[in-house]
Amino acid sequence: GNSRPPNSAAGQGARKGENGETEAMTSVQLFNAIQSGKRPMRCEKLTGIISSQNFPEWVVESFPPKEDGSGVVRVIVPGTLKEATTQEALQRGVVVAITWQNEPTNGSDVIDIIKHYQAASSLSTVHIRNCFLGVSGGKYLAKSLQDISTLFLDGNDIRDGGCMTISAALAANTNLKTLGLVNESIGYQGARYLANALQFNMSLTKLDISGNDIEKDGCREIAFALQRNSGSVLKYLKMDQKVGALRPAL
Repeated sequence: GNSRPPNSAAGQGARKGENGETEAMTSVQLFNAIQSGKRPMRCEKLTGIISSQNFPEWVVESFPPKEDGSGVVRVIVPGTLKEATTQEALQRGVVVAITWQNEPTNGSDVIDIIKHYQAASSLSTVHIRNCFLGVSGGKYLAKSLQDISTLFLDGNDIRDGGCMTISAALAANTNLKTLGLVNESIGYQGARYLANALQFNMSLTKLDISGNDIEKDGCREIAFALQRNSGSVLKYLKMDQKVGALRPAL
């Protein structure tokens, strides 16, 4: 059995909701949470409150015209695909985008959920911020590139190792239009992996790699790669001020 103490779960019979009100958990949910030491998954639709989420501009631009948030789901407490299919926010209406924010998240669960809702609904945008994915999570996310058109990662510590797998998937990808790898602890080696992919990719239009430590040499590798790729459709490349800032791609 699970020997982990259910430290936090026991205190969750009553929880503060998003609006500050106390939400009751069912006795079954509470029992399951205590048994596993894990909080049950929770999601919400962002109807009418997209503007309060501080989404990156390119994420908002990826939403369908006039999207009011009813097709955008925020994962409050992460969970498995099995749990996701019990969530009203994910089951009711069309799902065009999912965001995970500020909770430790399992990359294998994320990819299962992405693939399911891309096939079962209209999921095309995925945004993950500060979710401790790590290198292994980055490797799982590489599997999503063939299914969605926007992937925006910010502050998940995927490092060069995660960037390597995402870059390998990006090279021959024809589906992804927007990629954000922001504040992901990517260094010069990661930039080289990306440069290699950008020599071949012919579908990506926007790339944001700001907040990393790719250095001027890394930027130079990427610039040379784009010059060598006559089929590149990259229009915007966002980097740090010190190495090039936001500018149309070469």
